Amino acid sequence: MQTEESSDTKFEEDFSEDKFSPVFSVNWIELEILKILSKSFDPVYKGELITYLRSKYKSIEEKPESSFYAIFDKLEKTEFLKTSPIPGKGYKTFLEITPNGQEELNKALYWAISSIFEGMTEELMERLNQICITNMGCLNEMEFGIVSPNNPEFLVPRMCNICVSVRDDDLPHRFNILMPYSEDTYVPLYQNIKATPSSIPLKEELLDRMMSILTLGIVDEKEYITFLNEAKRLVKIGGKIAFVEIIVFESYLFDALQKLTNGFDSFIPKKAQKGIVQFTHEKLKSLIESVFGEGNVQLIDLREFVLAIATKKE
Repeated sequence: MQTEESSDTKFEEDFSEDKFSPVFSVNWIELEILKILSKSFDPVYKGELITYLRSKYKSIEEKPESSFYAIFDKLEKTEFLKTSPIPGKGYKTFLEITPNGQEELNKALYWAISSIFEGMTEELMERLNQICITNMGCLNEMEFGIVSPNNPEFLVPRMCNICVSVRDDDLPHRFNILMPYSEDTYVPLYQNIKATPSSIPLKEELLDRMMSILTLGIVDEKEYITFLNEAKRLVKIGGKIAFVEIIVFESYLFDALQKLTNGFDSFIPKKAQKGIVQFTHEKLKSLIESVFGEGNVQLIDLREFVLAIATKKE
C-alpha cells in the first residue's frame, strides 16, 4: 500500500519540470495556479484555490493539502507569487501573483498560443492550395496579384507559383502589393509594389486573379470600401479576388495573442496601435457584396479563417 509520504513524492515527480515543461521554470499545475491568480481581481485564499484545483482536475482531487502547500512554497521562493495574512484570521493567508509570476505566465501563454496558431496557419496554407485549383481556377497565362502580410511564405499558395504565369517572362505577370504595414516584405519572382489601401499603382483591369490575405482585418475601418474598390478596379471583368480573413473565435485566445505578440508574430501582419479585426461570415460577405454586388461573393469556411471569393461581373 502506498504511504502518504510516497504519494506526495510521486505527486511532486508527476509535476516536475523535466516531465511537463522543460521550456519554462514552472510546470503545468504551477502555470494553472498563476493563471488563476492573474485573473483574480482580489487575493485568493489558499484553501479556496486548493478546492478549485481539486474540482477542476480529477487526477489530483485526492491529493492532501500538504502537496499543494509545497507548490505554493516553491512559487513563493521563486518570487512568482506572494502571500499576505488575512486580518483577524490567524494563520490563514492570501495568495497574489507577482510581476515575475505574470512575466512567466505570459511567456508560457505566448508559447502555447503561438504553437496553436502555427498549426492553424499551416492548415490554412494547405487549404489555400486546394482552393487555387478547385475554386479560383488559376491557369497559365494569367496576371496574378497578392496583397502581402509579414511572412512571404504565408503569402502565396504553392499552386500559384506553378499554375500562374509559368512563362519565361514570368516576373511581369505577378505583383506583390505592399501595404504600409508590410513595407519590408518582399516576395521573390514578383514585382513588389508599394501601395496604400486607397491607391494601388497598377492599371485598371490588369489582373485575372488576386489574393488578399488578412488585409481587411488590418486596415482602418474607414478604408474598407476604398480598398475593396481599388481591388475591384485592378481585376478584369470575370476576374476573381480571394479575401482571407480571421473569423470570430475564442476571445481569450485572440486577445492574449494580440497583446503578447503585438499582432501575430511572423504569421500575420502587424500594425502599430491597432488590433486585428475579426469578422463574422455575415459581416464579411455583406461588406464585400457592397462593392462587388449581391450574389457575387462565395464564402468558404476555413474554421478560424473564412475565404470570400468575389467575382467582378461589371
